[in-house]
Amino acid sequence: MAGTGQSEIDQVREATDLVRLVSEHVAIQPRGREYVGLCPFHDDHKPSFAVVTHKGSSFFHCFACGASGDCFRFVMRFHSMEFGEALRYLAERAGITLQPRGAAGGERDDGGPRRGDLIATQERALAFFRRVLADSAAGATARGALEDRGITPDMVDRFQLGAAPEGYDGLLRRLDASDRPVARAAGLLKTRQDESGEYDAFRNRLMFPICDEVGRPVAFGGRILDPDDQPKYLNSAESPIFRKSRTLYGLHLARRSIMDASLAIVTEGYTDVIACHQAGFENVVGTLGTALTADHARILARICDTVVLLFDGDEAGQKAADRGVEVFFNAPVDVRICVLPDGMDPDDLLRQPDGPERFRDAVDSATDALAFKLDRFHQRLDGSAGLSARQRLLEGFLRELGDLGFGQLSGVRKRLVLTHLADLFRLPVAEIERALPRRRVSKSTRPVPSPAAADSTPDHAAASEMLIEPADAGPPVSRARALAERELLSILLFDPACGERATETPEDALPAFQATDFRDPPARHLAEVVLPMVQAGGDVGMDRILGRLPEDETAALAARLFREGRRRCGTEDADAAGHLATATATLRRLIELEAFEAETPASSGGAAESVAEQIRRRGQLGHVPAAIAQDLRSGEADPVAGRRLR
Repeated sequence: MAGTGQSEIDQVREATDLVRLVSEHVAIQPRGREYVGLCPFHDDHKPSFAVVTHKGSSFFHCFACGASGDCFRFVMRFHSMEFGEALRYLAERAGITLQPRGAAGGERDDGGPRRGDLIATQERALAFFRRVLADSAAGATARGALEDRGITPDMVDRFQLGAAPEGYDGLLRRLDASDRPVARAAGLLKTRQDESGEYDAFRNRLMFPICDEVGRPVAFGGRILDPDDQPKYLNSAESPIFRKSRTLYGLHLARRSIMDASLAIVTEGYTDVIACHQAGFENVVGTLGTALTADHARILARICDTVVLLFDGDEAGQKAADRGVEVFFNAPVDVRICVLPDGMDPDDLLRQPDGPERFRDAVDSATDALAFKLDRFHQRLDGSAGLSARQRLLEGFLRELGDLGFGQLSGVRKRLVLTHLADLFRLPVAEIERALPRRRVSKSTRPVPSPAAADSTPDHAAASEMLIEPADAGPPVSRARALAERELLSILLFDPACGERATETPEDALPAFQATDFRDPPARHLAEVVLPMVQAGGDVGMDRILGRLPEDETAALAARLFREGRRRCGTEDADAAGHLATATATLRRLIELEAFEAETPASSGGAAESVAEQIRRRGQLGHVPAAIAQDLRSGEADPVAGRRLR
């Protein structure tokens, strides 16, 4: 029987509806027996991500990047959590109280603080800043600033606003000595120049906690309360739990509204986001004093179909809009640009008597990204004089479009833009299209890989049961043997209990194979997990199997073989049992044949009796049953090794 730790893991897994969990993070739609959507783990432009539900167990799999796993793996990858963090998050979400465990340890393998410790320190800092804001004396100035900006108490609580006191050691004095190295790594403390000690990084500021997509504080932004202080806004330094390029302010509060409306509004600044939410526009998020990035585009593309980039009407806002178009141009979403009138920001506009109506009208009339670029091009063209200048402008604009990937677009939008440019310059459309340069890969357009979990090693008591390291590669394996091994595993993955229903003789029922009987390295790695679980009986499903696999190609192979097993076995239990019996016989015959060939030396002109004996013994082995799947026998590329099986 599994230990208490494993029982808790299984309890949390069983209590988690994977479809519901994923749908809270990614827009997925039912398609047949699966739910599909854009993969959150790579730069996906067409739905390649699926959540599979089968006989009470669920798992996710991406057909493009191979990401596969159970609910724990999804949370670990999506939120860059350690296993212990994912377990606690899912347990709290399911209303399950975990048994207390020993301390996880304050250091990572590289000597830095663990993610859980960093977040715990940020949570302590948030509680401190909230207490300061509520204090009748220490928080008076900050509360006055909130009232001046019209931020209501409800928004103060919703966004968990706080205040940093004036002194250099307000937070420092409330941290134990053992917590201070973690607080330094989290950007809450700084070291004095003479290295005589630390001091608070945030002093006399209105504090805005920056949360991850789960709602945990990972950083802070501080706005000055004294006009003489600088800078006006101060953000936490980046840390293992905080990257500006991957963080959108208020996303944990806006996610559901964004998904419901299938529309995200992106603005700049904390107070703009808060003002929008206060006015009822809850599908608004903000950047953190940095330009929009490919990661921002990818985050939003997985939860909505349309993104409105909201910018001030001044020249800086126009340039920021240009940069936003570049980032979102190739994202699988419709992108619109909304430049607010009279140079106002959202906070200023929404505080006007008719502000909410004007804001809604501005968003509703937002310009398509391509139309916005064309309009900006018109403005430059109108200010030009002479044929050469107009030619240079056109060539420069076509280079911009080419760098953004316009040449790879298809459909009506591309044709409309080409036609519009052709009309402007009185040239044939084909001439404009020929002048369009091919896309150049640059830092601004190159896909950014999704971050992997910082440390995927479980810190729970059951950690040793979760991951099984693959065995070393063995000698070369024949194509028939490799396919037979995978055939057997595909049936066991799809229906682990089918061996108990096998209709053949006992020796052809659930095989007494061991992982060492599998010679194909990827299949052997998988067999090391699957066979012991299946042979032990009990409640076995793909979610449990994937939960014990290392997060590599082995998990991707398991997901693919599950689908192959489902395709072959269908829905009838008897079919699975029959296929298992045939696959078992196939693999057993191949093992016997290879053993016979290994112990029989090649003939070198020996006696006729010896040759006859070999033929007789070979004939006793019989024919190998045709159990190998047709698509595998056709020479399909190996999904793990990236080669064709021989």
